[in-house]
Amino acid sequence: MENTDVLIVGGGPTGLVLALELAAQKIPFRIIDKALGRSDKSRALVVQPRTLELLNRHGIARDLQERGNTVQGARYCVNGKEAVRIEVEQVAAQPNTAFPFQKLISQRDTEYFLDECLAKYGYSVERGLEASTIIQDADGVTVTLSTVGTSTEETTTVRAKFVVGCDGSRSIVRQAAGLTFDGESYQQHFILADTHVTWDTPTHDAMMCFGQGILAVLPLKDGMVRVFASGANVTKREGDPLLEDFQGFMDKMVPIGGKLHDPFWLARFYLHHRGVDRYSNGRLFIAGDAAHIHSPVGGQGMNTGIQDSINLGWKLAAVIRGERPMSFLDSYHAERYPVGQNLLKSTDRVFTFLSSTNPIFIFFRNLLLPWILPWAFGNPNRVRDAFKAMSEFSITYRDSDIVGTDAGFKEGNVRGGDRMLDGKIEGPEGQKYLLDLVDARTYHLFLLSSTGASAATEGDLQRAEASFLERSPVATKVHSIFGYKPNGQSGYIDVDAALHRELGFSHPTYILLRPDSYISHVGPLSALDDVTSRLQ
Repeated sequence: MENTDVLIVGGGPTGLVLALELAAQKIPFRIIDKALGRSDKSRALVVQPRTLELLNRHGIARDLQERGNTVQGARYCVNGKEAVRIEVEQVAAQPNTAFPFQKLISQRDTEYFLDECLAKYGYSVERGLEASTIIQDADGVTVTLSTVGTSTEETTTVRAKFVVGCDGSRSIVRQAAGLTFDGESYQQHFILADTHVTWDTPTHDAMMCFGQGILAVLPLKDGMVRVFASGANVTKREGDPLLEDFQGFMDKMVPIGGKLHDPFWLARFYLHHRGVDRYSNGRLFIAGDAAHIHSPVGGQGMNTGIQDSINLGWKLAAVIRGERPMSFLDSYHAERYPVGQNLLKSTDRVFTFLSSTNPIFIFFRNLLLPWILPWAFGNPNRVRDAFKAMSEFSITYRDSDIVGTDAGFKEGNVRGGDRMLDGKIEGPEGQKYLLDLVDARTYHLFLLSSTGASAATEGDLQRAEASFLERSPVATKVHSIFGYKPNGQSGYIDVDAALHRELGFSHPTYILLRPDSYISHVGPLSALDDVTSRLQ
């Protein structure tokens, strides 16, 4: 019998990112997938800014975004006429981040990229293996692995401390854990095409079109587009759709002419929205589509699965190393379950509005949208807020038991459980972003001096750092961030004190980041000595 600390079942983006998290933490694991190779289909397309920010803890986000593209504009059309167009780069850019835009990157490219990153740690997905039986007890989990795609089935047994199911909507791990997966299927059927296009007027815009159905067009690389359609105009036939089905939809609903040709992928499918009652049972955990499936509205699905893994990975490592008790893992469900539930509800509301087949509803929707859309997208702040919701920057764990804010701390714009705002800092190596200092292995403590008469001195921050490191029970990297130029060479300068202003701090402050870069604790510098007790 082979032994490992963590067995990851499923080698898609969710499983690969969990593997990266464990590799960074130096935790032994295996990752298996029953598929013999990667799919050549694009599938999920959108990588959200927050996902890029979190992947940057591994130093890989900028390389990944180079493999994709940014939408230049977004057109919203009703009954074949353009209602409004927005310049994405002008009005949708998110502040306080090195990654202000969504990136369109096919899931295929994302998976191959993550494979390459995992190989640098000396790991790879073990293909052609499936978990046929999973039995847990008080001390661990026994898993029987069966080979797939061979003339004779072979089995091996693996003993793991934990098993994580990243194995999709039909998860064997979820079944073994006895978790429910309640929800419904949408009644409408949908068609999808990844195909080349020749536009009458060249464009790199995304398009959302309303008529007797819906049509979405997303620009891909190399002159290709993703076309997604549903509604009365979709030809009902057995098997995959034909390219002319999409061309007919395009001719009716898109105000600029375009000729589709040389399709790479044509598919017909149904969509579902389902979620589990819990994200774990004992030593069995689930993440990604094994925990929640929903419509593709907003490009949230793959990103949510990746962020499930980022939340879970460092917690498993802390328990395996004996730094935290088993009960610490309860925080995974406590923090990620509300995110998944909110996603299911919000995407269902929007998707129901978009894809309704009720003719009376469609008539009034299409009557009103030419008036509503210019109003809704005419306000840059409203557009930026909408893109912020999609970016996943607003996700917070404030209600979690393992984060906190000092009781006497009343100022500032962030609290324990929030995302840390990013901004430019300057050090001996030049300018960089604050979160470039963060990795996936340790806690990070930021000591912010503040500005003006109340600012802490270099000596104040050095003494605070020494006192914290003497008391801290876990590995922590400390960074001094000055709102002014210090006399010595230690620490970084907050360029133009912009971060201090955005964070809203007028007095010296500490911010302790967890290994997943969410704020573990925040408060005045004078209360820093009390923080180490929270790390026990």
